[in-house]
Amino acid sequence: MALGIKVGGTWKTPNKLSVKVSGNWRAVQQIYAKAGGVWRPIWSIAPTMRKGYVWGSNSYVVKQSDHVECYAYNSSTGGGEAAVVTNIPVDLTGVSYVVFDYALEGSSDIQSDGIFIASSSQMGGAGTFEARTYRGSLTTRTTVSLSVSSLSGPYYLRAHASNNGGVAVWKRVRLYRILLDSKEIWNASAGGSYV
Repeated sequence: MALGIKVGGTWKTPNKLSVKVSGNWRAVQQIYAKAGGVWRPIWSIAPTMRKGYVWGSNSYVVKQSDHVECYAYNSSTGGGEAAVVTNIPVDLTGVSYVVFDYALEGSSDIQSDGIFIASSSQMGGAGTFEARTYRGSLTTRTTVSLSVSSLSGPYYLRAHASNNGGVAVWKRVRLYRILLDSKEIWNASAGGSYV
Protein backbone atom coordinates (compact mmCIF):
# COMPACT_ATOMS: atom_id res chain seq x y z
CA MET A 1 0.00 0.00 0.00
CA ALA A 2 1.42 3.40 -0.97
CA LEU A 3 1.46 6.23 1.54
CA GLY A 4 -0.29 9.34 0.26
CA ILE A 5 0.29 12.93 1.35
CA LYS A 6 -2.07 15.75 0.41
CA VAL A 7 -0.10 18.75 -0.87
CA GLY A 8 -1.98 21.82 -2.10
CA GLY A 9 -5.19 19.81 -2.45
CA THR A 10 -3.54 17.08 -4.54
CA TRP A 11 -2.66 13.58 -3.32
CA LYS A 12 1.00 12.71 -3.90
CA THR A 13 3.04 9.58 -3.19
CA PRO A 14 6.39 10.40 -1.58
CA ASN A 15 9.44 8.41 -2.64
CA LYS A 16 11.31 8.84 0.70
CA LEU A 17 10.31 9.78 4.25
CA SER A 18 12.74 11.04 6.86
CA VAL A 19 12.44 12.05 10.49
CA LYS A 20 14.78 14.15 12.60
CA VAL A 21 16.18 12.18 15.57
CA SER A 22 18.61 13.89 17.96
CA GLY A 23 19.40 16.51 15.31
CA ASN A 24 20.05 13.99 12.52
CA TRP A 25 17.76 13.08 9.62
CA ARG A 26 17.09 9.34 9.37
CA ALA A 27 15.11 7.33 6.81
CA VAL A 28 11.76 6.04 8.06
CA GLN A 29 11.63 2.25 7.91
CA GLN A 30 8.08 1.62 9.18
CA ILE A 31 5.10 3.76 10.20
CA TYR A 32 2.84 2.68 13.06
CA ALA A 33 -0.57 3.93 14.17
CA LYS A 34 -2.54 3.14 17.31
CA ALA A 35 -5.74 1.19 16.61
CA GLY A 36 -7.91 -0.22 19.38
CA GLY A 37 -5.20 0.60 21.92
CA VAL A 38 -2.54 -1.42 20.03
CA TRP A 39 0.30 -0.05 17.88
CA ARG A 40 0.13 -1.66 14.43
CA PRO A 41 1.88 -1.12 11.06
CA ILE A 42 -0.08 1.57 9.19
CA TRP A 43 -0.66 -0.72 6.18
CA SER A 44 -2.56 -3.14 8.44
CA ILE A 45 -5.12 -0.57 9.64
CA ALA A 46 -5.62 1.74 6.67
CA PRO A 47 -8.58 0.41 4.69
CA THR A 48 -8.44 0.07 0.94
CA MET A 49 -11.16 -1.43 -1.21
CA ARG A 50 -11.13 -4.45 -3.50
CA LYS A 51 -13.53 -6.32 -5.76
CA GLY A 52 -16.02 -8.35 -3.75
CA TYR A 53 -18.76 -10.78 -4.70
CA VAL A 54 -19.74 -10.60 -8.41
CA TRP A 55 -22.24 -12.66 -10.42
CA GLY A 56 -23.98 -12.14 -13.73
CA SER A 57 -22.58 -12.40 -17.25
CA ASN A 58 -22.04 -8.64 -17.61
CA SER A 59 -21.52 -7.62 -13.96
CA TYR A 60 -18.23 -5.99 -12.99
CA VAL A 61 -16.33 -3.81 -10.48
CA VAL A 62 -13.87 -1.21 -11.79
CA LYS A 63 -11.89 1.67 -10.26
CA GLN A 64 -12.46 5.08 -11.84
CA SER A 65 -10.51 8.27 -11.02
CA ASP A 66 -12.79 9.44 -8.18
CA HIS A 67 -15.00 6.42 -7.43
CA VAL A 68 -15.35 2.65 -7.67
CA GLU A 69 -18.07 1.50 -10.05
CA CYS A 70 -20.15 -1.62 -9.33
CA TYR A 71 -22.36 -2.68 -12.25
CA ALA A 72 -24.94 -5.48 -11.97
CA TYR A 73 -26.43 -6.94 -15.14
CA ASN A 74 -26.98 -10.40 -16.61
CA SER A 75 -28.09 -10.20 -20.23
CA SER A 76 -28.86 -13.91 -20.55
CA THR A 77 -31.06 -14.62 -17.51
CA GLY A 78 -31.59 -11.30 -15.73
CA GLY A 79 -30.36 -10.58 -12.24
CA GLY A 80 -26.78 -9.80 -11.30
CA GLU A 81 -24.71 -8.44 -8.45
CA ALA A 82 -21.39 -6.62 -8.06
CA ALA A 83 -19.75 -5.50 -4.81
CA VAL A 84 -16.74 -3.61 -3.53
CA VAL A 85 -15.40 -4.44 -0.04
CA THR A 86 -12.77 -3.27 2.42
CA ASN A 87 -9.54 -5.26 2.25
CA ILE A 88 -9.43 -5.49 6.06
CA PRO A 89 -12.18 -5.44 8.69
CA VAL A 90 -12.89 -2.01 10.19
CA ASP A 91 -13.33 -1.61 13.97
CA LEU A 92 -16.88 -0.35 14.54
CA THR A 93 -16.62 -0.19 18.35
CA GLY A 94 -18.27 3.05 19.48
CA VAL A 95 -19.41 3.95 15.95
CA SER A 96 -23.06 4.92 15.42
CA TYR A 97 -23.17 5.12 11.62
CA VAL A 98 -21.16 4.06 8.60
CA VAL A 99 -21.82 6.71 5.95
CA PHE A 100 -21.49 5.73 2.28
CA ASP A 101 -21.04 8.57 -0.24
CA TYR A 102 -22.44 7.18 -3.51
CA ALA A 103 -24.53 7.65 -6.65
CA LEU A 104 -27.10 5.13 -7.88
CA GLU A 105 -27.93 4.68 -11.56
CA GLY A 106 -30.02 2.11 -13.35
CA SER A 107 -32.71 1.20 -15.80
CA SER A 108 -35.39 1.19 -13.09
CA ASP A 109 -36.13 2.23 -9.50
CA ILE A 110 -37.69 -1.18 -8.89
CA GLN A 111 -36.32 -4.74 -8.99
CA SER A 112 -32.81 -3.54 -8.16
CA ASP A 113 -30.95 -1.75 -5.36
CA GLY A 114 -27.78 -0.25 -4.03
CA ILE A 115 -27.06 -2.25 -0.85
CA PHE A 116 -24.71 -1.09 1.92
CA ILE A 117 -23.45 -3.63 4.46
CA ALA A 118 -21.32 -4.28 7.53
CA SER A 119 -20.47 -7.99 7.73
CA SER A 120 -18.12 -10.51 9.29
CA SER A 121 -17.90 -12.04 5.77
CA GLN A 122 -15.63 -10.27 3.30
CA MET A 123 -16.86 -11.96 0.12
CA GLY A 124 -20.53 -12.49 0.98
CA GLY A 125 -23.43 -11.59 -1.25
CA ALA A 126 -26.10 -9.00 -0.44
CA GLY A 127 -27.91 -11.49 1.84
CA THR A 128 -24.88 -11.95 4.13
CA PHE A 129 -24.66 -9.18 6.71
CA GLU A 130 -24.78 -8.09 10.35
CA ALA A 131 -26.14 -4.64 9.41
CA ARG A 132 -27.64 -3.60 6.08
CA THR A 133 -29.52 -0.77 4.41
CA TYR A 134 -30.51 -0.34 0.80
CA ARG A 135 -31.74 2.23 -1.69
CA GLY A 136 -33.72 1.52 -4.85
CA SER A 137 -34.45 5.02 -6.11
CA LEU A 138 -31.97 6.36 -8.63
CA THR A 139 -30.02 9.35 -7.35
CA THR A 140 -27.12 11.60 -8.15
CA ARG A 141 -24.30 11.72 -5.61
CA THR A 142 -25.61 11.60 -2.04
CA THR A 143 -25.02 9.74 1.23
CA VAL A 144 -26.73 6.92 3.09
CA SER A 145 -26.18 6.09 6.76
CA LEU A 146 -25.96 2.49 7.95
CA SER A 147 -26.75 2.13 11.66
CA VAL A 148 -24.03 0.06 13.35
CA SER A 149 -24.45 1.15 16.98
CA SER A 150 -25.37 -2.42 17.97
CA LEU A 151 -22.09 -3.76 16.54
CA SER A 152 -18.71 -3.87 18.25
CA GLY A 153 -15.40 -5.05 16.87
CA PRO A 154 -14.12 -5.57 13.32
CA TYR A 155 -16.41 -5.84 10.28
CA TYR A 156 -15.97 -5.65 6.54
CA LEU A 157 -17.80 -2.80 4.80
CA ARG A 158 -19.39 -3.54 1.43
CA ALA A 159 -21.35 -1.69 -1.25
CA HIS A 160 -23.37 -3.78 -3.73
CA ALA A 161 -25.17 -3.07 -6.98
CA SER A 162 -27.95 -5.66 -7.02
CA ASN A 163 -30.34 -6.51 -9.82
CA ASN A 164 -33.34 -8.77 -9.20
CA GLY A 165 -35.10 -7.98 -12.47
CA GLY A 166 -35.27 -9.37 -15.97
CA VAL A 167 -32.80 -9.19 -18.85
CA ALA A 168 -33.49 -5.46 -19.45
CA VAL A 169 -32.80 -4.35 -15.85
CA TRP A 170 -29.38 -3.09 -14.67
CA LYS A 171 -28.05 -1.18 -11.67
CA ARG A 172 -24.84 0.80 -11.06
CA VAL A 173 -23.42 2.02 -7.72
CA ARG A 174 -20.65 4.62 -7.81
CA LEU A 175 -18.90 4.66 -4.40
CA TYR A 176 -16.88 7.80 -3.61
CA ARG A 177 -16.15 7.75 0.14
CA ILE A 178 -16.81 5.91 3.42
CA LEU A 179 -17.05 7.66 6.77
CA LEU A 180 -17.41 6.41 10.35
CA ASP A 181 -19.88 8.90 11.81
CA SER A 182 -18.31 12.07 10.34
CA LYS A 183 -14.69 10.82 10.04
CA GLU A 184 -13.60 9.85 6.53
CA ILE A 185 -11.78 6.51 6.48
CA TRP A 186 -11.70 5.86 2.72
CA ASN A 187 -11.73 8.10 -0.35
CA ALA A 188 -11.66 6.71 -3.89
CA SER A 189 -9.71 9.77 -5.07
CA ALA A 190 -6.73 8.94 -2.82
CA GLY A 191 -3.79 7.07 -4.28
CA GLY A 192 -3.74 3.38 -3.30
CA SER A 193 -7.45 3.39 -2.38
CA TYR A 194 -8.24 0.29 -4.48
CA VAL A 195 -6.25 -2.92 -4.84
